[in-house]
Amino acid sequence: MKNPRSLSTLLSASIAVLCIAPVAGVSLLANGTIGSRLRDQAGAAALDLSAQIADKLDRSMFERWLDIRMIGRIQETLEPDSDPDRLRVKLETLQRSSPEYAWVGLASPEGRVLVSTGRLLEGADVSGRPWFRAGSRNMFAGDVHEAVLLAKKLPPNANGDPLRFVDVAMPLRRADGVPLGVLGAHLSWSWGEEITASVLDVRGERSESAEALIVSAEGDVLLGPDGLVGGKLDLLSLGAARQGGTRHGLETWPDGRDYLTATTLTTGHRDYPGLGWAVVVRQDADKVLAPIRRFQWNLALLGLGAALAAAFAGSVLARRITRPLLEIAEAADRIREYDHDARIPYTRSYAEVFRLSSALVDLDARLRRRAVNRPKAPAA
Repeated sequence: MKNPRSLSTLLSASIAVLCIAPVAGVSLLANGTIGSRLRDQAGAAALDLSAQIADKLDRSMFERWLDIRMIGRIQETLEPDSDPDRLRVKLETLQRSSPEYAWVGLASPEGRVLVSTGRLLEGADVSGRPWFRAGSRNMFAGDVHEAVLLAKKLPPNANGDPLRFVDVAMPLRRADGVPLGVLGAHLSWSWGEEITASVLDVRGERSESAEALIVSAEGDVLLGPDGLVGGKLDLLSLGAARQGGTRHGLETWPDGRDYLTATTLTTGHRDYPGLGWAVVVRQDADKVLAPIRRFQWNLALLGLGAALAAAFAGSVLARRITRPLLEIAEAADRIREYDHDARIPYTRSYAEVFRLSSALVDLDARLRRRAVNRPKAPAA
């Protein structure tokens, strides 16, 4: 017959389960909840970063938009044949005040450049350029493009990349509606890089390997890490952001690596309508999640330690509970083996043991008295 398990073992196991189960449950719940909250916080921080860049881009473009409109409105009040040198001085003053202006000029209604900063392109035909065609109808902002006519007339970028511009243009008309021409400006795209770098540096994100990308409405990467600029970017998060959905989370990029990705769409500022850019901030998932995983691991170890401590405490408690019972059982075994010196211990450890020991002590005393008073058998 199989020996029954000891009460001490049963109590130890029961106490351990009762202690470990809630500790493990709370630990797992806290691990998941806090880990998820920390990931959300990291995503929200990246989203805030992209929102700051988007806002600065919009506000900076609005300022340039306002510059051109103010000069255009002033020029509309002058005579058509007014001194071009006076206008050139204004345009070059504007260029000096805002270095992002690579070129500012006024073209005739037919598309011939009349006045420009540095006299660049004066006399050139720009009637086929998108900024002139669109700017002859309404106030216009044009997306990033490479230099065409100015490519050989302006110094190249320090890094050797081709010159790229963003355009702002507006039509000039007399009070009676007669066209006076088109005022246009090419903004060096380096200002976009400077805005992005300034936000990243101020936030200290460079040390955490945060990278910012600017993506056009058509999905072209206008600014970002080497290897991505000039290509298309098709991300689930980018599409979701354009549809008004979730704007941050973990996503696998074309290079096969996972990044914490956050996207903010530019929306313009005041009457500047914006160009539909998306600012995408990404951070390597392994680097971002490393502190979170360390926290989760430490929390798991803490939970394990608490569970083991609870199990040990349960074992100690079980031994303490069963010790009086073992002492009584050992005394009973000695009495069964006719050890006349053995006595049932009288213990008050707790009520149940007290009742048991009292009953057995009384029983033992009665049996001993009966044995003493029993008549002796006659001799044969």
